[in-house]
Amino acid sequence: MSHRYFSFLIFLSSFLFIEVTLAKTVLVTGSNRGMGLEFVSQYAEKGWNVIATSRSPSDDNDLINLAKVNPNIQIEKMDVTNVNEILSLADKYENQSIDLLINNAGMSGDRANQAWGQIDKKEFEKLMSINAFGALKVSEAFSRNISMSEEKKIVAISSVAGSISSMGRPSSLPILSISKAALNMAMKTIALRLKDDGVTVILMNPGAVDTRALRQAFGLSLEEAEKATNFDYKGYPTVSAEEGVKRMIRVIETVDHSQSGSFLNHDGKELPW
Repeated sequence: MSHRYFSFLIFLSSFLFIEVTLAKTVLVTGSNRGMGLEFVSQYAEKGWNVIATSRSPSDDNDLINLAKVNPNIQIEKMDVTNVNEILSLADKYENQSIDLLINNAGMSGDRANQAWGQIDKKEFEKLMSINAFGALKVSEAFSRNISMSEEKKIVAISSVAGSISSMGRPSSLPILSISKAALNMAMKTIALRLKDDGVTVILMNPGAVDTRALRQAFGLSLEEAEKATNFDYKGYPTVSAEEGVKRMIRVIETVDHSQSGSFLNHDGKELPW
């Protein structure tokens, strides 16, 4: 082997090492469908290492197929309502920095169980657990990983439905609205808690994105929303999950620490609490 060729191999190895070392890491909850799956796909395409979590990953064919063609995607089992699973995964990644945590896991719930006169306690507890507690506990468990990273960002996917001051009429999904308002307060609390660590925490309203959750908001049952394709929103302007995530990533990339604790629209404008 010539000296020149040997030197080239050393240079190439060093270059590859630097590329791997500099790759940023994002953890996405609820990554099996809709916006979660899109976050995984788009960050993987950008060259990020992606930790994609799901409640039942063995059943998530779209996520599994995506990971097959993207070696930088690591699928992990984590139910955001299961404290043991959250802490177990945090232990696994104890010494790894995570630049960005996207608390995407959430649900709209069953419309019938939120109708006035039919409000269901179990439905309330389920949505509060998934939409508010899950993001709170995951953020707490991985706060050290975020603090040791370069980006130091935590994002929670909220909704304008959780804005108390913007509410001008009764919600058709009141438990969803209450759980998102609770999520907003949870993330504001985390923003203050982690302020001195330089962590930026924001809430994002994705807008009208064509997902299962939005189809439920338009009156479909959970089962119907799962199966619906080309759903007619009666002229209501919506965007695809791909476009919805793309515009949120643009905001996430530009937000800075001075905006920590803010509730932002998908276009970056601040929303009222």
